[in-house]
Amino acid sequence: MVSKPSAKQNRLKRRARVRGKISGTAQRPRLSVFRSAKHIYAQLIDDVAGVTLAAASSMDKDFEGNGGNKEAAKKVGLAVAEKAKAKGIEEVVFDRGGFIYHGRVKELAEGAREGGLKF
Repeated sequence: MVSKPSAKQNRLKRRARVRGKISGTAQRPRLSVFRSAKHIYAQLIDDVAGVTLAAASSMDKDFEGNGGNKEAAKKVGLAVAEKAKAKGIEEVVFDRGGFIYHGRVKELAEGAREGGLKF
């Protein structure tokens, strides 16, 4: 019987393939997205220095509402854009983390764009 690779393994393969092609710098950091069943997370990462410049998630103390829906993803996108603007960051490289650009990942990206980030 043929065994089917798991969805998680397939996502990790996509993630590794994308990460081989994109990298963040201090001038243009990588906007990394992670989506779990209940929450969504976004980080701005400088891969050259290996540091996180800004982060936002639906787990933050000032976050209101459910973390596992599209409205929450849009709020997180706006929050990470606001934190980036405070640090003088306007352009980023979008890293969807192997997730399909659809639903919550797409809403986070649109929220970040509305907040003023360019990618």
